[in-house]
This record gives sequence, structure tokens and C-alpha cells, in this order.
Amino acid sequence: MHTTHKSLFSVAAALTMVLAGSGCIIGGNQGFSGNITVLWSFNGQNCVFVPQVTSVRVIIPGAVLENNGVYPCLVNNTAGITLLNFRGGPYTVTVEGLDVAGRVIYQGTQQFQVNGDVTVAVNLIPTTGATGGALISWVLPQNLRCNQIGDAATNRTATTAFISIDNGQPQQVACSQGNQAENPAAAVTIANLTGGVTHTVDIQIADQTGFVYLRAVNSLVVNPGGSVAATFQPQWVVGSLPIQWTFFNQGLQITCAQAFVDFVFVNFRNQQTQTWVFADAAGNPTAGQQVPCLSPNNLQGTFFPYLQVGNYEVSLQAPVRAGVGNYTYQSGRSGQIPVVQVQPGVFAQSEQMGQVVPLQ
Repeated sequence: MHTTHKSLFSVAAALTMVLAGSGCIIGGNQGFSGNITVLWSFNGQNCVFVPQVTSVRVIIPGAVLENNGVYPCLVNNTAGITLLNFRGGPYTVTVEGLDVAGRVIYQGTQQFQVNGDVTVAVNLIPTTGATGGALISWVLPQNLRCNQIGDAATNRTATTAFISIDNGQPQQVACSQGNQAENPAAAVTIANLTGGVTHTVDIQIADQTGFVYLRAVNSLVVNPGGSVAATFQPQWVVGSLPIQWTFFNQGLQITCAQAFVDFVFVNFRNQQTQTWVFADAAGNPTAGQQVPCLSPNNLQGTFFPYLQVGNYEVSLQAPVRAGVGNYTYQSGRSGQIPVVQVQPGVFAQSEQMGQVVPLQ
């Protein structure tokens, strides 16, 4: 049987159907015979947007089609095919989208009636269990490299990226592996994601202790049988916390020296999570971090370069020098607990910018 060409919406030539036996479908004559033009789409998209579909298979029960019904996704730039010389009557057509390995990753079925030439549009949806992959990369603020994020003085720069899909167990990779500032082609491959559905991706950039500096949460849809590329822009989830203090003795404001205080214990409680910054293994607060009462900048205060964003209740304890007395100055003695705020991406340079907390 020879190949016949037919225009599909005046765009492309069609392939020909190889008919069984007499050259037509065996069945009751319930109308005029005609040609069947089958058009396909994939979740409403054409072949250009689903490159993982390398061919389609057309199935019409009772018909033997050329090449077993397998055709290119695009036939002369048209997602469709014309099949010739079908008797009138009801039919069912199934169209399958195949990947390079011949696996069915999209499928759609449509019923129609032949009573003369007919066009049938079939929208294919991902098959159950069809999977794909994601190529994930990120761009850090100001296009920084990973080792430019964090506290280099204490060797706590960003080293690690935690990637979680749909709130699942995070996958841990090197921060530089997906950072485009390190390599424009950088990407982390996440495989075996269900195709055709929306996935939530959570990326956290952290130091070697797991302390998180940056985070991005976004969604993507994976193409069944293929991969989708997505670039994320993690944002700061930390800021700095400068703080200053002063002392009051019977209403009179005094200095560290006048209070006979050499060091101060500093702790903070996050008002949202109700957790302490400095705590023991059970989560109970410790006295806090011990710092000099007078900083190297000759200021009464201290400076925390990175804390998680939030509002913090302040706990300060300043014991009087041994041999002078038994007293400990504390914040909050007036009944009002001081609260300080850490804002995302806001970094002070010293304690000079900090809120002044009174100790009594």
C-alpha cells in the first residue's frame, strides 16, 4: 500500500494507515466512511515542551497501523497524524507518549464517530508512576561564593546545602556543587520525582555545624521521563545582633568599673520558638555566653554576627567581682523583659548599633 499525504490544518503531511485484510476496518456501517485525523497534546502542551517524549503510539482496536502505530511526536511540525479509509461507526483511539526507552509516560483515550472525515483531539496526561528528574542550582545574594557566606573568623562559612523535596528527608550536598557563582553550569540532580505534579523544593545553605544562613522554598513540575532545570535564589534567614548594656545602682547609672563587673553572661530566647540560643542537651537555658563587660571597642556591649531571624527576649547576668560582693546584676529586674529584633540580611558592624539593656 502506498503512502498518502494529507494536510493537517494546512501545515503538515500525514502518514498513512496500513489497513487489515480488505483495506478497511471491519465493523458495522453506521455512516459515511472517512479519514481520521488524530491530534495530540500533553497536559495541554505540544511536543516542543515535552522533549522527553520522543515518539507516540496510536492504538485503534481492530486496526493495523503502519510501524505498529508508532510515529514521531511531530510529523512535519504537526503533533498529529491522518489515518485513511475508515468505515462509518464508533471508534476509540488511545495515544501513548513514549520516552527514548519506549516507556509509556503519557497516555490519553478518546471516543469518536466516523461519518465522513473526522478530527479527534487527544490530551495525554502523565501515567501513574511516571518519573522524571530536576536539575537544581542556586544563586546566593550578591552572587557570592559559598565561602563568602558566614563567619570566616571562626571557620563557619557556608559549606553545605540541604535539599528537601516535599518535606522529605533532606539530601546533603556541597554548597559549591549547585552554586552558579562557583560554576555557571553547576547543578544538583534529583532523580525519581513523580512527573506531572507540583513538587515543593526547600534549599537551606548552612555551615559545617548545620547552622542555616540562607533558605529558598519554591515549587516545580517535573516532566515525566525527562528533567527540568530550576535555579533558586536563597534569601537570608539570619541577621546580626549587636547589644549594649548599662548598670543602675539605686537609680544611679554606673559603668562596668563602677559596678565592679568584669564579664557578663548573655542569653536569648526566641519568642516564636520559645527556644534558648544557649541551652543544654535537654533544651534548658544555660547562663549564656560569657563576654567581657567592656568590649575591645571600649563599649559596654557585645556583638553576635549571625543569629536566626526573630524577636528575642534578653537575659543578662553580671556577677560582681569576687572579693567585692555576692551580688549579680540582671536584666528584667524591673518586671519588663527586654526584647531585641534580628532582621533578615541586616548586619551591623559592631555593638555600637545595639539596643541598650539596663541591668539592676
